[in-house]
Formats: sequence, structure tokens, C-alpha cells
Amino acid sequence: MRTLAPASSALAFALLSLGGCSRGPQADEGGPATPTPTATSEAAATPAPTPAFSGDARALFDRGREAYKENRDEEAAEAFKEAVRLEPDFAEAHYRLGLALHAAGQREESEKSFERAAELFEKVVKKEPKDSEAHFYLGLALGRLGKHDDAVKAFKESIKHAPEEDDDRYYELARAHFKVAQYKETIDACKKALEINPDFFQAEELIEKAKPGLARVEAFRKRQEELLKKQQKAKGGSNSNSTTNSNAAPAPAPTPVA
Repeated sequence: MRTLAPASSALAFALLSLGGCSRGPQADEGGPATPTPTATSEAAATPAPTPAFSGDARALFDRGREAYKENRDEEAAEAFKEAVRLEPDFAEAHYRLGLALHAAGQREESEKSFERAAELFEKVVKKEPKDSEAHFYLGLALGRLGKHDDAVKAFKESIKHAPEEDDDRYYELARAHFKVAQYKETIDACKKALEINPDFFQAEELIEKAKPGLARVEAFRKRQEELLKKQQKAKGGSNSNSTTNSNAAPAPAPTPVA
């Protein structure tokens, strides 16, 4: 389970856990559902430095989270919009605004919010490259934008700099691998999540989803190897025949026709 470390920059104060949501914030149509993250509560987290954001923006952000948790998506979106109006650099508010807008069916606007969130989180990690939480949220935002290869990199950085091993981080890494058909890596990351949290049933489900893909990839790779061997064997035989023919005595001239 994730235990939040102190935020390492002013912008990163907003990088709080995803705990408390009754629905998975990363659920995508046609893809594996994200579990309700199991991070420790904010109250139990290590105190962060003095917040860079105003109390009003923070209150609106909390109001938006509560509304989103209860599926009041339009109300949540309005609260997050006001929060980012007051604090334009509130990275997590932009990310959660994207979630609320997406849930409310406003896909184009939600994408803009995810783009802005990704920009802000990228600024954080450039300034604080060891900020695990910023890398984690950057990966989430990039995943929402369909940039799954970049999301893989962000989640790996998040895991690398995390103060302790965390099942959520490995699961999100697995999901990103799954999106780019890296099935073996998907399974490996899910197994790591299950080592940390054996009850993480979503990781078990994702493993089952990845197994057929891995089987197809391995079967294709095996066919390619067999084909290559046949080609090499045929080429070797052809070279051998050419050598034999070149060393043989010249054929007798044909008998003239009377």
C-alpha cells in the first residue's frame, strides 16, 4: 500500500492519494478497470509543507472530489473548474477536472484538462525528478491522453523513486504495458502488485486478460523463428549445390544432328 511521502515542491502539494473514490478513476471503455486505490488516508499521511494553494481552491477541490465520489459528475466538474480558476497551476485539480468532464460526457474538454495536467506534472518532475507522486500522476494523465509508452516511463520513474513498494504503482504500470501489447511486462508488473497485496483481484483479472495476448505473441515469434531456420537451411543447401556444380566436369557437347 502507498504511504505518501512529504511533497517535494510547491506544486506537488496537490499530489494526494486517490483513496476514497468509489469508482476507479482510470476505468477506460474496452480496457481493464482500475481498482479503487488503497493508499493510506490523507489524515494519516506525513504532513506536507505549507500549501502553495489558497484555502478556497483547496476547499473547492475537496468538494469536487466528494461530488465525483458520489457520481455527481457535473457538480464535481464545476467545483474543479473554480479551483483551477483560482489556482491555474493546481495540477491535480486539472487532472480530476478531466475525470469529471469525461464522466459527464464532455470528452473534448476533458482531454484539454488532461493535457494541462500533464504539462504541469511534467514541470514538477523536471524541477523535482525524484518526486514519485508527480511521476505517478503524470503517468495517469498521459494514459488518459493515449500516450501509453510515455506513461510506462512515468510509472517506472514513480516506482523507482517511491519511498516503499506500492501495489497501485505496479498495477498502473501493468495497465500501461497492456495498452501497448507488452503482455509479458503486464503480467510481471501484476505479479509484483500481488506480491505486495495478495488481495488485489484486479491485478489477477488483468493477468488473465494478458495471457491470451502473450500466447499469441509467443506463437507468432515461434513461427517466425521456424521460418527463419527454414530460409537459412534452404539458403545453405542452395550454396552447397552451387559449389558442387561449379567443381563438376563440364557437360559433354551435344551430338551433332545428321
